[in-house]
Amino acid sequence: MKLYLYGIIDSSNQINEPIYGLEGAGVYSIPFCDIGAVVSEISRPIRGVTEGAVLEHEAVTEKLMANFAVLPVRFQTIIDGRDNLLSMMQSYYKDFRDNLDRVRNKVEFGIKVIWPSDKIKEHITNAYKKNDKKVSVPGNSSNKRFMREKFEKYKLDEEFEKKANKFINVMDMFFSKFVAEKKLKKLKTEDLLLDAVYLVKKDDQDNFREAFEHIKGPHANFKFLFSGPWPPYNFVILPKNSNLLKDSRQEDLFDKVIQHQDLVGADTI
Repeated sequence: MKLYLYGIIDSSNQINEPIYGLEGAGVYSIPFCDIGAVVSEISRPIRGVTEGAVLEHEAVTEKLMANFAVLPVRFQTIIDGRDNLLSMMQSYYKDFRDNLDRVRNKVEFGIKVIWPSDKIKEHITNAYKKNDKKVSVPGNSSNKRFMREKFEKYKLDEEFEKKANKFINVMDMFFSKFVAEKKLKKLKTEDLLLDAVYLVKKDDQDNFREAFEHIKGPHANFKFLFSGPWPPYNFVILPKNSNLLKDSRQEDLFDKVIQHQDLVGADTI
């Protein structure tokens, strides 16, 4: 019997409410010590990473969040039988236990910020020309022109990054009191100013949203994607060889899925 694994919970008790997972299969917990592995039984391979399957997987973890601390695992994690599952639980018990303690009573939020990079660069360039800053370079005119262009590009990139850091630092200041952990990716592209995930205490969710609205308000020419609360996908720390964390295929599709959902308090990208 093959078992499809949705996640690890901080309880060895059985799940009381009925939950249905992939292909409508019933979901239950297999206990190990004081934690549990949430699974459903499957009779055939799951083909491909599809939007519908990812949403079914995600729906199970979201329902579990109502009553447990949850460590979500990679989509399409299939264990060959109960004995192998218990062996895996024993091997990673300490890692599971440590992670559950870290994320208990916390949820994940995601924020993406798109800014008008062309206008930002245009503003920087105009300010630079207005100040008539030029670099003095000895040599012939072609060398001077080349070095001046290089210098001007360097200054443009430097100022562009300074403006990015300034916005991110201000935003981080508003969030810091409500955030337990965070992961910030700056300027993944010139337009994608910030791609961030935050681990927030459940009791601070409203405060976190309010801080986001405060940041969002003065920046009408920015676009924001606010998503959550989610299980702590990006804050589970396991050994690389565990093969249990969300992979790039799931992450890419998951990003596309949430961009089509109704998101609270934000414009969609």
